[in-house]
Amino acid sequence: MPNFSCRVVLDLDMPGLPAGRLTVLALYGDPGVGTALESALAGRRETELIVDLGGLDRLSPDAAEILHRFAAADAARDRRLRLAGCSADTAAVLARARPAGSAGPELHPTVPAALAAAVIRAAGSGTGAAPDAALRPSALRLRHRLLGQAGVARAQGILVERYGLRDLRTADTLLRGVARTHRLPRAVLAASLAGTPAPAPSGPGAPEYGRHTPPAVGFLGPPGDRPPTRTAFLDALRDAVCAVTRARMADVQLVDRADNSLWLTSSCGCPDAFVRFFAVIDTGTTACGAVARGRERVVVDDVVTAACFDEDARAVLLAAHSRSLQSTPIPGADGRPQGVFSTHHTRPGHAYSAAELDALDRIAREAGAWLDWHRATTLRGALDDLHRRARSA
Repeated sequence: MPNFSCRVVLDLDMPGLPAGRLTVLALYGDPGVGTALESALAGRRETELIVDLGGLDRLSPDAAEILHRFAAADAARDRRLRLAGCSADTAAVLARARPAGSAGPELHPTVPAALAAAVIRAAGSGTGAAPDAALRPSALRLRHRLLGQAGVARAQGILVERYGLRDLRTADTLLRGVARTHRLPRAVLAASLAGTPAPAPSGPGAPEYGRHTPPAVGFLGPPGDRPPTRTAFLDALRDAVCAVTRARMADVQLVDRADNSLWLTSSCGCPDAFVRFFAVIDTGTTACGAVARGRERVVVDDVVTAACFDEDARAVLLAAHSRSLQSTPIPGADGRPQGVFSTHHTRPGHAYSAAELDALDRIAREAGAWLDWHRATTLRGALDDLHRRARSA
């Protein structure tokens, strides 16, 4: 029996698609007569599929006919079956198996290309229209996954070339292991590797980043034996700004440099709808987005009349009983904001004293210095570890 397997590598809500859901299914080995392939596809009838063929040893004519049959069934329901990673041999088998008069499945060179096509269709059926309020967070998350996937692929290639590893799968196993050890997202480690010069043969895995002692942070209290995790630090930051402004509702967002979007990393007192909507946003529709662009604090006296919100964001804020708020930038080492913290009040026209604003500025400076230190220190350790493991692989 041929050695064949498949696994789900991505599964997320995509409200703009007819099925309302998008799944990436990766195939490996040899599907043979296609019985296992047919079962795998049949089990995903309630979602729109992208099938990654890059891991196949070969595609049999029987399996190609099954793919065409499922593509026709999807087309009848206004769905698309997208195939990614087709080799020249696979594309030839698919072409020979295509029924007369059938368009067949969509073919894309890579999974990111297929994902981009799905997002474009979901956002506006190719018209270029902006995603609606329900789709926007999913589209932005997907864009990040695309960027992260491209960065990981680049890092895998660097590892293979730099250290003579056997193949890309070995490089990915190494990346995953080091990222897990140092509690870093794999995409973050990959981006850091891509931006770091190759070390000298006998040198460390990364250039010296500077001091290893964490900077003083007043709102953390006396330093302990070990610095807090980034999650614990951001929660402490959130609680500190709530105490200064006497707010019960606050959130902290960090900037992703890949596309300057904001990611919600800590919150309190925020309803679920607020957390879902602001989980990831671009910088063009909110007060915190204006802060990330302009590098200065924004104070909103009344959410109802503030021009910095689009109507979707305004509706979510009002439903959360946020009528006035302030958003303060967290400075980065390069002078650009690396994040924003916001506090919300239930009545319009909340007044902040000069002492409160000074305290918020001090907290923002301390938070920025700590985040810079944490990023440099954590990434340096991870890159050194990656270097050591890759040399012995």
